[in-house]
Amino acid sequence: MSIFWQRLREQRAALVAAGVVALLVLVALAAPLLTALEGQDPTTYHPDLIDSARGGVPVGPFGGISGEHWLGVEPQTGRDLFARLVYGARVSLGVALAATVVQVFIGVAVGIAAGFGSRWVDQVLGRATEVIVALPLMVLALALLAVVPGGFPRPVLVALVIGLIAWGGVAKLVRAQTMTLKELDHVAAARLSGWGSVRIARRELLPALAAPVITYAALLVPTNITVEAALSFLGVGVKPPTPSWGQMLTAADVWYQAAPQYLLYPAGALFVTVLALTVLGDGVRTALDPRAESRLRIGTGRKREARA
Repeated sequence: MSIFWQRLREQRAALVAAGVVALLVLVALAAPLLTALEGQDPTTYHPDLIDSARGGVPVGPFGGISGEHWLGVEPQTGRDLFARLVYGARVSLGVALAATVVQVFIGVAVGIAAGFGSRWVDQVLGRATEVIVALPLMVLALALLAVVPGGFPRPVLVALVIGLIAWGGVAKLVRAQTMTLKELDHVAAARLSGWGSVRIARRELLPALAAPVITYAALLVPTNITVEAALSFLGVGVKPPTPSWGQMLTAADVWYQAAPQYLLYPAGALFVTVLALTVLGDGVRTALDPRAESRLRIGTGRKREARA
C-alpha cells in the first residue's frame, strides 16, 4: 500500500484530479449546509424573480445572480440554481457510485465462478456475459426505466438498472485474471490441501484481484455519471423535483440562448467531474501497475538528462 501511495504522489495530474474529486464529494455531502448558508433550497419557486412578459427569463443581470441567489435562478420557475447544482451533485455522484458497486459485486462473483468453476459453468456464465456485453445499454435502460412504476425511488432505480445491465466488462476482466491465477502454485497448493472453492476464492483470489478490479471500477464511475446524465436528459432518469445535472441539462435545452448560464453550470460540472475521475482512474491504474515503477524511473531520468 505504501508503494501505491508513493507512485500516486509522483503523478501530479492524478493528485490534482484527486483533490477535485474530494472537493466535489465534499460539496455533495455538505449540500444541506451550503444551501442553508445561502438561505435557499432546490425546490422552492420564486415567481417574483421571473419576468413573465419575456417568457420566464430571470429578472436581473446574469440570470438573477444576487446575494440571495449565488448563481441566479432557474428560468420559468425561479428555483435557486446553486441549490439545485449542489443537490444535483449528490444525485449524480451517488447514482454513479452505487451503480459501480452493483457492477463490481455481480461482475466479480460471475467472473470468479466462471474462471474457477467447471467447464460447463464457465461456458454458461461466459455466454451470459457475452449477451450482457452485447446488449445496448442505453436502449435497455430506457425500456426498463419506462415500465417501472413511478412510486419506486428514482435514483435507486437508475443505479440498479445501470448496475444490473453493465457488469459484463467486470466479469470478463475477473474471469481472465482468475484463469491465470488458478494455475499459480499457491492456489494449486490450497486446492490440494482440501480447501473449498469459496475459501480459495476469498483467501487466495480476491486479494490478487483487488488491483485490477479497483482500477476498472475507478474508470467505471465517470462512465456511469455520463449514463445517468444521459438518461435524465432523455426524461427517463431522475424525475423532478429531485435535481440532477442531466435533468438540468434537459430543462436548459430551450433556454441556452436567453439564459446560457443555466446550461453552462450543469454542463461544466459534468465535464469537470468526468475529467477528474478519468484522470484519477488512470493514475490509480498506473500506481497499481507493477511495471509502473520502472517506467517512472525512466521518465525521471530523461527529464534530468534534458535539464542537464
